Amino acid sequence: MKPTDLKRIIRRISDLPTLPRTVLRITELINNPRSSASDLARVITDDQVLTARLLRLVNSAFYGFPQQISTVTRAVVLIGFDAIRNLLLTTSVFDLFTNTKERDQQKLEKFWDHSMACAVGAKVIASHLRYEKVEALFVAGLLHDIGKIIEMLYLQDDFTRVEALVAEKNILMLRAEEQLLTYTHAEVGKLLAERWNLPPKLMNAIAYHHQPDLAAENALEASIVHLADILARALNVGSGGDSKMPALNPSSWELLNIRADAISPLLEEIEKEFQDIDLSLIVDLNG
Repeated sequence: MKPTDLKRIIRRISDLPTLPRTVLRITELINNPRSSASDLARVITDDQVLTARLLRLVNSAFYGFPQQISTVTRAVVLIGFDAIRNLLLTTSVFDLFTNTKERDQQKLEKFWDHSMACAVGAKVIASHLRYEKVEALFVAGLLHDIGKIIEMLYLQDDFTRVEALVAEKNILMLRAEEQLLTYTHAEVGKLLAERWNLPPKLMNAIAYHHQPDLAAENALEASIVHLADILARALNVGSGGDSKMPALNPSSWELLNIRADAISPLLEEIEKEFQDIDLSLIVDLNG
């Protein structure tokens, strides 16, 4: 993407919603090595909605702790600073794009279903690989196509042209973007991640989920999201905006080193976890 194109897009999406002040403050604290669990808990508890959601999440099947966790401080100690940030980021992102025009709602719900399936897939794959911080991969999967949502809501003329070409030629949205636009949804997603000051691992997983071998030191994370995207499409959950299956990147397959006979069990686990997930834990769907 040319610098002039970046500036044009920034101008056109200048009214994008920003992350809640609480999440931004939490990110600042997590980036400060002197911060304690009590410092983090103090900021979270100032926001009653985030506090309630956090406690519901840590007491859900997502973690499966044997005993009830009743305080934010205890939650922070048990699952760690990064996990807290990632969980609260997830709930906040859903909130930002919940109240949309009726004509966009059905399309948006399909995008979110696909993104949630990709998030669950990234978590399942990361667990299979014994990746240490699976919540980060869950968030990366959830946000991998956030650029498409931005295009749909804020770059509507471009999005309409892309949709038409996808329907006409039955191609990936990525290919349609490359033919018609000077940017792709992956680049827009990276732009938003930078705007939100997200960690490099998240930003690069979003930016390179179609080209994981370009993600440098974050190639593993990008590869996990890349495979999760493909498996979510194989399960036909929601919609990524087209009906095509992206090609599996050979370098990613080699890096992940997953046996071919493990794919079927992974698909079964992704489908089960997706069906079990309770979206009301993450976002107030009635709000």
